[in-house]
Amino acid sequence: MFRCSHCDKSYQRKAHLQRHEVTHTGQAASACPFCQKTFLKPEVARRHSKKCAIVHNQQPVPAARPGRKRQSCDQCFSLKRACDLNTPCSRCHSTGTACTFELQPLPLGASSPADLPLSPAIQSPSSRTTDSQFSFLRHFTDPCVEKDRLAIGTTAESSVRRNLETLYSHLEDALIPLDSMAGWLDGLSPAGSFFQPSLITDDIIPADFLIYGPTPTKLSGQLDELMLELVETSKSMKPDELENTQTLPEASHLASVLTVSSIGTFISVFFHSLYWHLPVVHFPTFDPGNISNPLLLSVFLAGATYSGTFNEAALLPGILDVAEEYIFRKVTALSSQTAVTTNELTRHEPTIQLIQAALIMEMLQFGQEKLETRRRIRIIRHPSLVSLMRCLGMFQLKRPVPPTLGDSDDIKWREMVAEEVCIRLASWVFLADGFLTLCFKNRPTLSVFELDCSFPWRTELWEAENVSIFNRIFKEHGTEIPLPSIRDAIQLLLENPGAGPVSSRPSLSAEHLLIMIYALNSLAFMARVDFFTVPLEKIKCAANNWKQIWDLVSANNERKLHLGYPKHAEELWLLLTATLDLAKLGTNHPYLDMTSAATDDLGKLNEFIKWCTRYRRGPMR
Repeated sequence: MFRCSHCDKSYQRKAHLQRHEVTHTGQAASACPFCQKTFLKPEVARRHSKKCAIVHNQQPVPAARPGRKRQSCDQCFSLKRACDLNTPCSRCHSTGTACTFELQPLPLGASSPADLPLSPAIQSPSSRTTDSQFSFLRHFTDPCVEKDRLAIGTTAESSVRRNLETLYSHLEDALIPLDSMAGWLDGLSPAGSFFQPSLITDDIIPADFLIYGPTPTKLSGQLDELMLELVETSKSMKPDELENTQTLPEASHLASVLTVSSIGTFISVFFHSLYWHLPVVHFPTFDPGNISNPLLLSVFLAGATYSGTFNEAALLPGILDVAEEYIFRKVTALSSQTAVTTNELTRHEPTIQLIQAALIMEMLQFGQEKLETRRRIRIIRHPSLVSLMRCLGMFQLKRPVPPTLGDSDDIKWREMVAEEVCIRLASWVFLADGFLTLCFKNRPTLSVFELDCSFPWRTELWEAENVSIFNRIFKEHGTEIPLPSIRDAIQLLLENPGAGPVSSRPSLSAEHLLIMIYALNSLAFMARVDFFTVPLEKIKCAANNWKQIWDLVSANNERKLHLGYPKHAEELWLLLTATLDLAKLGTNHPYLDMTSAATDDLGKLNEFIKWCTRYRRGPMR
């Protein structure tokens, strides 16, 4: 019998006693991954999360397998033999067999395999399996994955729940009727009472929030205009440009998708999912009633793509193809016109919003699993976007020393946000370029030494809801030394044998380090194809410096805001070091073959990652 030390209760099993004792300590045992509400008992949290997943249009978190957990590798388990749990274990090592551990379903509260508690035999860094270290890249490149390859759903489960009151307010303004009846109603009722039912502060806007009947509004008029523009675009496209569907001859085909009643939900889904992988739209100042058609369309379609409630899945891929053509025609047209000067850029909202829309469409289309679409993005769309931004001088945009703002300096704060949006666009277009190089062996369109812009703000500053909160967070980091430009930071890594010059900057964040590791991967690619003069040994030293900085930043910062791709930056470092080591050894592998052309298939990278698993476990056989 196991007796409680706080009361007289006793239990036959220790696990039951431990579950009881938390009622005395008050320490939460589990938290809901959707609303972050905590619970004393895991089974209560599990029941709550099932209901919460339905509310947030997410898949329930898989339950851990019941019973005793395995204490052997896959091979020893199948032979029913004892396993020493080394990596590889002695039996697999002697027989030359790949030693693997079966991946178990994630328990409540674990967002990735890296979050799972490991047995003591595999907790040390020297013996961790590479399967776990490459958990995201293996999933991302796995040809068997047919849905949510980008792990958007996993990110949405752990994303920060937002205060949507400002968004509600903007939607209310955009839904004020345009006819004269609106003015007559305003004279009879108190301000705001026209909108019924009253708004509810929730993570997802209620489905019936935006249903106000047939009365024309500013937002409904904008959606009608978008429908007509998309129809005209589809009619002008060649047959081979419409991969997923035939032309869309009538606006009625789009009416079931571009609806006012769903816009609030889809915008909310966007900011809880894809946004964390592409944070280039400023949520606190986002006004759906005062943005350009391209940006409204891209945010709307992103939300529709990742919304579990969307019931027009067969129509959506065709709309995405037409929307891509519609947006990038505007990019091409703007490139041929008189360019906006860099000094005017931050005040030219239509240009900024067009670039935002184009980058979102790139990400959306890469998630459609079609080689033809990937090839078009890689060869045509992405270079045209880089070319436009290069002409606008966005890759050389540096912010001045931030002035001291008062809590009433809202206009100045918004100007700083507009400048930050441009810097983030430059940074994430560079990340997209590095993504194409890393995954598809595509020669970089953008050099890191061209990226002479400032680093983006820390996530906390970017997410500040108003100027008062911004000031408070800024003062907390006000004593930090300003960071160099991205180009200068990479040069510091390359030119210094130690990590001191950059790691001494406490304002570095996971997003900054993600940019830097993509830059090193891009340099390594160019060095391997002899297009660049930076020696591989110098890049290897810079990679070691990066790892020291990553460990320091990871130890000093909470991970609650490490959402999206930044939290996977260490996997890119693992891939880079393996690539450099194997290239130095002259190892022959299709992914390392620089004589072959770029590809649109992730298969070679997936095979290389599996190969790296064996390489990092021990000598290659």
